Amino acid sequence: MKKGYSFKQLCADLHLWLGVATSIVLVIVCFTGTVYTYEAEIKAYYDRHVSSVENTEGDKQSVDELIQTLSSEKKVFSINIPADEEKAYVINMATPEQIKEAQNSKKKRRGIGKYYYVDQYNADVLGTPNEKVKKVMMGFMMVHRHLGLGWDIGRPIVGWSTIIFIIISLTGLVLWLPKKVKQLKAGLTFKKNAGWKRINYDLHNVLGFYSLIILLLMGITGPFWSFDWYRTGLNKALTGEEKFSRGERPKVDPASAKQTKSVTYQEILDNANAYLDYKGDVSMTLPSKKSPYVAIRKTNKASFFSLQYTDQVYYNAQNGELIKAELFKDKPLGKQLMSLVKAIHLGYVFNGFSKLLYFISCLIATTLPVTGLIIWINKLKKKKQRKKKKAALAV
Repeated sequence: MKKGYSFKQLCADLHLWLGVATSIVLVIVCFTGTVYTYEAEIKAYYDRHVSSVENTEGDKQSVDELIQTLSSEKKVFSINIPADEEKAYVINMATPEQIKEAQNSKKKRRGIGKYYYVDQYNADVLGTPNEKVKKVMMGFMMVHRHLGLGWDIGRPIVGWSTIIFIIISLTGLVLWLPKKVKQLKAGLTFKKNAGWKRINYDLHNVLGFYSLIILLLMGITGPFWSFDWYRTGLNKALTGEEKFSRGERPKVDPASAKQTKSVTYQEILDNANAYLDYKGDVSMTLPSKKSPYVAIRKTNKASFFSLQYTDQVYYNAQNGELIKAELFKDKPLGKQLMSLVKAIHLGYVFNGFSKLLYFISCLIATTLPVTGLIIWINKLKKKKQRKKKKAALAV
């Protein structure tokens, strides 16, 4: 380093030039992330005419009755039961022709079926999710993850830009820190009756500070999907384990799998809801040859502010015995954090409350490269004017 080149100057240079280098990528990634924050709500809005139950009077049909009614034409693979009582069940199923075609094309089982909204009170099929909206939201996600350039090219670009974004955020904090306490107010508030240059500066400086923590959380979790080494390293740091694992499949005693069925799916579902005693969305996957058990996932939706964690339990499909339980509360802190990486990155870790904060923060992040470039351009103009003034005085 040259003499007089301070740490703050280094941070200023890193903040500027790394920001300039990644500005276009970060604007695209942050904008698509802003939209994708409310992906579920956007889909729900366009599906509202087919996803709601009109008449909630009377008793719901049991899952066994629904399966029996629907199985006359289609094979049912899974049933999603929303926490909202007025929302229809979402059932994944396929016709025998679709199953045969998928088997011939060697598709995975989960890719065979199609999702349908089904009225849980009368088993009427209300409709299917809007495919156009689904494709549009998937397009936003693909641009967010690899800029639409494909995995091999776009994913590392986004990954490294996200890592650089972490450096930009931290150097920005260093630059924001005031030399004196009495100057703190200037970094926390917008200056009144200011010109457009000062307004632009405050938009970058003040809003950048208030959104910093959430932006760092986004940045730290983002490369999880870009690099295997990053995912492995993060897992090692949090859990101490070398490999990231989503859990092992439960083992079912072959003899018990051949027993005469003595329990209904509804009884298994009721037992699971009693075991996982909180309000939440439930996903029930029916047994297959490869997975001869009933798998039930429940995601906490207790309130607008509650932690959105997921528990998973597995039951013997023949006798209803609990085979395995993977409960969030039983995991060490490191594994809890690893299981929440996606929720932390996408903003739904604290349900609607965190989604709102993430939406605002991601919207701010979209503007930061723009306001930053404007600040830089204004400084260049000011520097050029100073040189002209010095040259004029020298004459």
